[in-house]
Amino acid sequence: MKTNFLLALLLSLSITSVGQHNNYQKKLTGQIKKNISFIRSYVYAEHPDYNIDSLCKVTAKKVVNLMAGNNYSSIYDQSLGLKLSAERKDKTAIKIYNFGYDCGGTRRIITHPIIQWKNEYGKIFAYNLSSKINCNFVEIHQLKSQSRNLYLLIGAEAGDGSCYQGIAYVIEIRGDYLIVNHPVFVNRPYLNLCNREFDFDTKTQVLTSFLGHPSVPSPLKYAVEGQGDYSKDKMANIKLTALIGAGYNSEPSIFYLKFNGHQFVKEN
Repeated sequence: MKTNFLLALLLSLSITSVGQHNNYQKKLTGQIKKNISFIRSYVYAEHPDYNIDSLCKVTAKKVVNLMAGNNYSSIYDQSLGLKLSAERKDKTAIKIYNFGYDCGGTRRIITHPIIQWKNEYGKIFAYNLSSKINCNFVEIHQLKSQSRNLYLLIGAEAGDGSCYQGIAYVIEIRGDYLIVNHPVFVNRPYLNLCNREFDFDTKTQVLTSFLGHPSVPSPLKYAVEGQGDYSKDKMANIKLTALIGAGYNSEPSIFYLKFNGHQFVKEN
C-alpha cells in the first residue's frame, strides 16, 4: 500500500514537472515571437524612445534558452521570425539563425546571429554569437585539424553607405562548448574587412579575399587597429598587417591565406 502511494506520488510529481516545463516553453515561444515581430517592424528614429538594442539582447538570450536541448524543426524556428542563414549537415548539425532590425541609417539591418550545434552524444546546445559580432553568416566550412573541431563562418554585414563588412570567423566546437576566440588570424578569431568578399576552397584550405566591386581598398589601419581588445596587442597588429597587407594593397587587391591545421598563414 505504501509502495503504491509512493509510486503514485512520483508519477504525479513527474507529470507536474513535465506540465510546468511545457508551460515554460510555450510562454518562452510566445515571448520570442512577439519580440522578434516588434524588432522587425521597428522604425529607428534619430532620438529613439525605445532601447531596441536592449530588447535584441534579451531576445537573443531567450532564443538560446529555447534552442538549447530542443531539436525543433527549421520550419518551427522560422515561424518564430528567425531566419535560417546557414547550416551544416554533419555530426555537429550546426545551424545559424538570425534576426535583426533596420537601424534607419546607412548601415540598415543590424543582424543578431544565434548558433546551434550537437555534441558527440547528440545533445543540443546554443550560443548567442551576436554577443561577439553582428553578421549575416551564409557559409560554414570545416577546417582540417587533427586536434580541433574547427569551422570557418563566412558572411557580411552592412557598415555604412560606402562600406559593407566582409567577415570570416572561425569557431571551435569542443563538445558542450563553443570556443569563439580561437587565434587563427594571428591573435584573433576573425577578419572584418570593408567591401571584401571571401571565398574558401575546402580541398586546398585556401581562403581568398578580394574586393567585392571595383573600388579603392579602404585603409587597412581600421581593420587591424580598430577591432577592440584584439587590437591592443601592437605586435599582433604588425604581424596581421604583414600577413595580408601586401595582397590587400596590391592591384588588383587580393590576398590568399592557407589554413595549416592551426592558423591561417600566407599561401605560397
